[in-house]
Amino acid sequence: MTEEQKYLPNEILLKSTISGKEHGWKREDFNEVVNRAVNAGLAVVGGQVQFKLPDGTCELYWRKYDTNQRMTGEGWTSYCSRTKQECLEQFNALPTNQELINEGIENFEFLREKSAQGVNLIDFLIFILYFNAPEKGS
Repeated sequence: MTEEQKYLPNEILLKSTISGKEHGWKREDFNEVVNRAVNAGLAVVGGQVQFKLPDGTCELYWRKYDTNQRMTGEGWTSYCSRTKQECLEQFNALPTNQELINEGIENFEFLREKSAQGVNLIDFLIFILYFNAPEKGS
């Protein structure tokens, strides 16, 4: 467990899919995760769209929702609020799930094969999130 994950409520972690050392969530859980993380004192770094299947991972790294770094003199609470807003604005501008699936199929042979085999790719579409924990004295 990362330092940042220690701040997340257990019920939020239980909703996640683990991809390596990263945690990703379904679209319908994303807003709750971001809100709960910020309420727990975390800043949102951002993340990207991923398909996490048992036998492979495909990342749409160009589909991201990254926030700006903490500014000099920016208070921790302000930083957390700002990153929440930046992240959610970008996340809400992402294409629909079906459009992301189509994009994944267009860009990854692995996903084309899985789709052709009848795998429902929506079951494996996740949204990775990274957080910053407060530094001592923040």
